[in-house]
Amino acid sequence: MRLRTLALLPLLLAAAAQDRDLLVSYTVFVDRPESGAIGIEMGIQGNAQEVVRVAIPAWAPGAYRIREYHRAVKRVRAQDGSGRALKVERENDLTWKIEAGDSKAVGVSYELEVEKGRLDAEHCLLHGPDTFLYVVGRKEAPCRVRFIVPEGWRIATGLDPRAGTYRARDYDTLIDAPTEIGKFELAEFDQDGARYELVIHAKGPVDTKALAEMCRKVVREQNAMFGGPPFDRYVFFYDFGDGFGGGGLEHLNSTTISGGYAAVSKDPLSVASVTSHEYFHLWNVKRIRPLELGPFDYTGIVRSKALWLSEGCTSYFGSRALARSRVWTEEQYFRHLSGEIEVLQNNPDRKVTSVEKASQLTWDREDWPRVDYYNKGELLGLLIDLRIRTMTDGRLGFDDVMRHLYRRYALRRDRGPIGVGFPEDGILKALNEVTGSEWSDFYSKNVSGLDELPFEEILGAAGLSPGLRVVQRADLGLMLRRTTVATVPAGSEAERKGVKAQDRILSINGEEVARGNLRDLLAKLKPGVAAKVTFGRGNEKYAVNLAVGEREHVSCSLARAKDPTPLQSRVLEAWLGKMEQNR
Repeated sequence: MRLRTLALLPLLLAAAAQDRDLLVSYTVFVDRPESGAIGIEMGIQGNAQEVVRVAIPAWAPGAYRIREYHRAVKRVRAQDGSGRALKVERENDLTWKIEAGDSKAVGVSYELEVEKGRLDAEHCLLHGPDTFLYVVGRKEAPCRVRFIVPEGWRIATGLDPRAGTYRARDYDTLIDAPTEIGKFELAEFDQDGARYELVIHAKGPVDTKALAEMCRKVVREQNAMFGGPPFDRYVFFYDFGDGFGGGGLEHLNSTTISGGYAAVSKDPLSVASVTSHEYFHLWNVKRIRPLELGPFDYTGIVRSKALWLSEGCTSYFGSRALARSRVWTEEQYFRHLSGEIEVLQNNPDRKVTSVEKASQLTWDREDWPRVDYYNKGELLGLLIDLRIRTMTDGRLGFDDVMRHLYRRYALRRDRGPIGVGFPEDGILKALNEVTGSEWSDFYSKNVSGLDELPFEEILGAAGLSPGLRVVQRADLGLMLRRTTVATVPAGSEAERKGVKAQDRILSINGEEVARGNLRDLLAKLKPGVAAKVTFGRGNEKYAVNLAVGEREHVSCSLARAKDPTPLQSRVLEAWLGKMEQNR
């Protein structure tokens, strides 16, 4: 791609004469989507370094994987304000070194190959970490970006729009704001003093009204927990295309959520769980965060023991919000929690790997299978919440602990714009301080240790019966996480027939697997009689016949206990939000 900064750099030079501090500006050219690539110009003004290093991150916040973003960066060039070419040398996979001399303004251009599905004739979805280079050692510099797009395309982003450009406080903020460019559907609503936008790119019609109403219920419930949202505008980016399954990634004032169009076209609430989870992240992890997760070191692995709270407890509060906001019925919520308890109790690694250790090991994918910190973290959230409510006669809950962490580590003015993050012992200290009780024993056994979670004790005291029992159950020879294959045992029939981890079960013996019915479909199977199982992988699906075996399985049927005490009734009504609803 031809270097195009000649038009940009005179403007940067003029600005540099007036601005003593570093300012980094980007122009993103999405004017040839059919090429499968975009062009980017990066202007560095107010430069004071003879050698400027620019780099691409090795990973994206919230997605704890080392990625090879650098492979997509092509033809890096540089020049000074007069248009004179500057020497560029590849220093390592992530970094380019530019001989800037005494140039106060430096222009960098590069071409970026965009993966299939994110750039086509209809749209372009940009994720910041794999798009924008940064000036090494100067991530705190303010950033500006503008987009050159085909006629008729629109731009949606969480960045601050001003006079044709979008502004960010610093590089971390810039890349924490994905951008959808193209032809998309836009829905909006106001709630609690903020504007909410739903940016929907789908291969067909979607019930936008139902999707927006679900979002409104979720944000209203979660905003109430913290006294309102910490922004003026929030963007839900939805991408519904071919393929099966999906996921989401949290950002400072937005989220990107993907899902299969076939599922969401039938049931818009199929994305309610991931939507609620990602929205709660705007507090938990984006603001209430472990000390090590910000400001970010993008050059390599950053381990944390606290992902059980950052991710697992986000799942807890996200799912609870669906019940409290009536997106889910109480029966649906109890079925969900029962399924999570079964996942943990049927995972033998719960006796080997603590949830803190699992949090640290998430980068090491070769170590799977192991305890899932999403799963065990959600159940710890449930037990901590109900234990606090019971021990304080319903006056307090886990909500109060999260608010305490928010006030102490994110909101105080002396903490800076992103807070300071809580230390390794911050969660335990918050539990102790908020409740006035000592949580060290609980913490050492259930968070740092390997004790069985005390479901009977804590749920029973709160007026719930977990209904735990060991049963003989039909088995496909796979370890499942809801409808997704978590593990394929080595040497198994499923492995020989090509089933892989992360494949999703779509149907069993011709019956579609929908939200919440997998357990019922498995119960219909007969040991010794093969079952036809259809799996989805990416945009493809395939069917195989698998022998049905039988094995011992821990079963859970969570329900309200009979004849609850007055305390138990108060705890459960407050927990599920019905007291608030009835006021």
